This record gives sequence, structure tokens and C-alpha cells, in this order.
Amino acid sequence: MELLREVGGVDPPPFAMATAEAVDATQLIPVEYRADAVVVLRDGSGIARLAVIVEVQLRRDAQKRFSWPVYAAALRARLKCDTALLVICLNRAVGRWCEQPISMGPSGTVTPVAIHSDRLPLIIDPDEARRHPELAVLSVAMNGDHPDIDKGLEAMLEGLKGVGREGVQLYLNYVFGQIPTVAGERLKELLMTASADYEKVIGDRYFSEWVNKGLEQGREQGREEGRAEGEIEAILAVLDARGLDIPSEARERISRCSDLHILGKWIRRAATATSVDDIFL
Repeated sequence: MELLREVGGVDPPPFAMATAEAVDATQLIPVEYRADAVVVLRDGSGIARLAVIVEVQLRRDAQKRFSWPVYAAALRARLKCDTALLVICLNRAVGRWCEQPISMGPSGTVTPVAIHSDRLPLIIDPDEARRHPELAVLSVAMNGDHPDIDKGLEAMLEGLKGVGREGVQLYLNYVFGQIPTVAGERLKELLMTASADYEKVIGDRYFSEWVNKGLEQGREQGREEGRAEGEIEAILAVLDARGLDIPSEARERISRCSDLHILGKWIRRAATATSVDDIFL
């Protein structure tokens, strides 16, 4: 809820619990839309007060302008409560595109709450990072090329001192995978300098090995994500160039795939397919 309140400017209603729930938005017609995550705020009696749909968007995808309102409407109908669409964008330009209101015609609009570096500046205040360690992590991931990234990394590490071992490893692996190589090397240096603090959390026996492994895994993750994005764009471009109709559900399935082996099969099949369904056989 920190993203909604602190960054998105949305004040959630009073609630007693926040639960992660089913992410499908199945309609009466045989089409299924699936969000990245759904968090529901419920009061003490278990009644839903606000449902938050969380999407991570890496690139512009015009189809999302049609599927996102479906997520919100279907979840609102199922839970009988207000809904918010929260879109996390590591790319500033993608974030600005995502936050544009989606016209529903004369009936109104749906406006996503997009979180990007314009909304979440780099956190360089250690006290703020201690209060909101997760926001500090996300601010570093979104602002890896910021001139004050060193200060942001230092603040983030201060904030993570209050997080448990599994959380520290998860967040640092994520950051290693998102920030540029130069910033990743600097983070490695800071971790080694602050080893006394982090060895207590991670374990001194594995600390140095884990930092080096985390940096390399982060680089590889970044390379794989980049290759997957390129494959997805290539598949859609080939299908479009061949004049094949791409239904929204097929486009969604292709865009969500991150398995390079599967994407490789699909792009080869796209060259000879007579319909989009042929690439999934």
C-alpha cells in the first residue's frame, strides 16, 4: 500500500488485512485475462474494501488499453468493491504512456496509477529508506542512471538492515538485475565495505560468494529479459507483416512469455503459419 499512498497519491480505505488473491478476471465469454498480482484490502469482518490490480509493464502494448479496463471491471463485479489499477514501469517513457486515461466512450474513463521514476524519485535519505525499504529498492531500480545513484544505493542498504535475510537477498538480486553495470559494481563495492552488517544477515561463510553470484545472475537476468523482449517483438512483427490477424488473447499470451526456448519455437513457426493458432501447436 506504500506505492498507492506514498507515490500514487491514492489514500486506501481503513482495512484490517491485505491478502494476495486470484489474479484471473474470467468473463462470461470464454476469454481469460490474467493480471500479474491482485491485493485485496478487507475490513475486520472480511468484507473487501479495495482491490488493487498490480501490473509490471516493460514496454508499450496497445492491447493493454483494452484488457486493463476488463481487469478492473471484472474484479469490481466479483468482489463488489472499488478497484485500483497499479502499473509499475521501470522505463520512464513507458510509465508516462501507461498513466494516460483510457477512454471508455461516453461512459467515462479508466486511469491507471503508473509508478515510474517521475513519480518515485531516487531516495537518498537513509531515514526515509529505513521507513520504507521496499520503496528505496524500487527507487534504485527505476533510477539506476541517476547522477546520485551512489547516495541512493547507500540509503537503500541502510534501509535493508531492518529486513530479514530472505528479503535482503530477494531485493538485492532484483536490484542487481535492473541497474546498469557500473552501478552494479558500485553496489558490490558498498556491500563488501559494509560486509560486517550484511554478513550477519546473509551469513559470513557465503557472503562474498553470494555477492559475486548475485551480480552475475543480475546481469544474466537483464540479458535474458532483453532477449525475450526482442523475440516477442519479432514474433508480432512477422505475424503482422504476413497479414495474419492477432486476437487479443494470442497477443497477450505471446507478450507474457519469458521462456526463450518457447519464443524461439514460436518465431520459427510464425514464418510459415497460416494462422496465429499454428504457432502454439
